[in-house]
Amino acid sequence: MESEKIRTSGVMGEQRLRGERGQLLVLFALMLVVILGVIALAVDGGYAYVQRRRMQYAADAAALAGARVLVLGGSDAAVEAAVREYATQNGADAYMWRRLSATRIEVRTSYTFGTFFAPVVGISSMTARARSEADVSGVSAVRGVMPIAVREFPFLFDRSYVLWSNDSRPAPGNFGWLDWNGGSRSTRELAENICNPGNSGLQRVGGWVWGAPGVRASHLVRYCLNQWIGKTVIVVLYDAVYGRGARTSYHIAGFAAFVLEGYSFHGHNKYIRGRFVRYIAPGEGGGPNYGLTTIRLGPN
Repeated sequence: MESEKIRTSGVMGEQRLRGERGQLLVLFALMLVVILGVIALAVDGGYAYVQRRRMQYAADAAALAGARVLVLGGSDAAVEAAVREYATQNGADAYMWRRLSATRIEVRTSYTFGTFFAPVVGISSMTARARSEADVSGVSAVRGVMPIAVREFPFLFDRSYVLWSNDSRPAPGNFGWLDWNGGSRSTRELAENICNPGNSGLQRVGGWVWGAPGVRASHLVRYCLNQWIGKTVIVVLYDAVYGRGARTSYHIAGFAAFVLEGYSFHGHNKYIRGRFVRYIAPGEGGGPNYGLTTIRLGPN
């Protein structure tokens, strides 16, 4: 009888031990799923974040490229080509774009990728998506301005114009040169400012800028102007003049891009000749559009 009890007790102990082992295995399996889920969240979630940022860069680049084509007069097909190039080169496997207005476009990009650990919880792939808007506007403030003032008028792009002829002088004693600091206004300083437009600093619509009186047809001025023949420069468009002679100042109405074609400082009718063009430059947006524009990314 005693041995029977011991044998029965031993069998029950083994059964309890097997039961506990089974429970531990189930608990371990459940914990393993949880652990793998946490790993999937960390690894695949982090990778998804990287791909989301990558798609944002792709959307931004494509929007800027498309807006650039748009403002330069390109067709929808040309905008499509630019958006496709920059979206796909930056990793997007799908994209779309649309016009939001005459000066604004929207681009959407996406990229589908396989996961590393998330298949354990039933997620075998993810898709990163992003959108971007790019808006084109006239500049309200810009650097790198040539010290040349031109009376605001309704010009046409790519048509040659003669500026500063005798019948369009802005003020007595002034030819249309500008001086950025109102200092010595010497011919040498003017020549340096022509050679180095960066000397202008930041010029802003609505501000006033000093004039530099006289024709200033020195060899230094001509030398610096010659460096810009056939190139695009930024000029000031003014709508009002105050003072005369050495005390003349110009009110900035806007900025324009001008391709300098030639000049003449000899004889009776002295002039600068060139054509206005559409041009994109870094600057602050929100200004009047005279063909010189800047592109800004909008809120995403």
